[in-house]
Amino acid sequence: MAFLSAVVLLLATSTQPAPPALTDTVNDFAHVVDDASRAELDRRIRALRGATGDVLVVATVPTYQPYGSIDEYAVKMFENGGRGIGDKGKDNGLLIVVAVQDRGVRIEVGYDLEQFIPDGFAGETIRQAIAPEFRQGRYGPGLLAGATRLINRIAEQRGVTIPDVPVERTSRSSGSRRFPFSLIFWIIVIVIIISRGNRGGRRRYWGGGPWSGWSGGVGSFGGGGFGGGGFGGGGRHRHHHGTWVRQGDRITITL
Repeated sequence: MAFLSAVVLLLATSTQPAPPALTDTVNDFAHVVDDASRAELDRRIRALRGATGDVLVVATVPTYQPYGSIDEYAVKMFENGGRGIGDKGKDNGLLIVVAVQDRGVRIEVGYDLEQFIPDGFAGETIRQAIAPEFRQGRYGPGLLAGATRLINRIAEQRGVTIPDVPVERTSRSSGSRRFPFSLIFWIIVIVIIISRGNRGGRRRYWGGGPWSGWSGGVGSFGGGGFGGGGFGGGGRHRHHHGTWVRQGDRITITL
């Protein structure tokens, strides 16, 4: 039975059309990237290649279907028909893929770059740089902001400077956040108010009621994958993904 299921799965996979070939720095199959953003993306991506040898590719597609998820689609696209992204044997490729109709974003990272672009940083890039622009329908600026953040991160970790690429200083510890000192101040204020209220035998609340429901969170960013690595190369990669607006434990958006 297990063998039959494996055969069915193999046949289903083999009938899926291959993603379009990646032949340029910016592959706008969905036709959503404006000319100015495309030109600047191309310039900055080529500057990264010249400074570090690493390869960043951007792709937009109308949909990832008939693949089951953008995860599966992005892994297949990263393979690029066996040519992959990055140099052969170095696994130094990086792919940002956007499925417009499905409202999904995926970042695929070659293993050599994974030390620089781990899950947390990839997730932050989607949430902080790409998603705000996508919510406004500004795909070109969103991709440019996200790609620039990734380029800066790689350059910083490689210890190089890339001329003419705007620098956004990033933390070397991925996902690290500044300690919320302002939170300490407000906690002290609340403690003082509550303690004074207790002296009078009455319970008092800040702002008319207790603070509650402080929450944060991100969609699921992470996973693992195996690809054909390298623009003309081969290797392995891992993938990081997100979507555009939080809904439950995932991120979606209504445009």
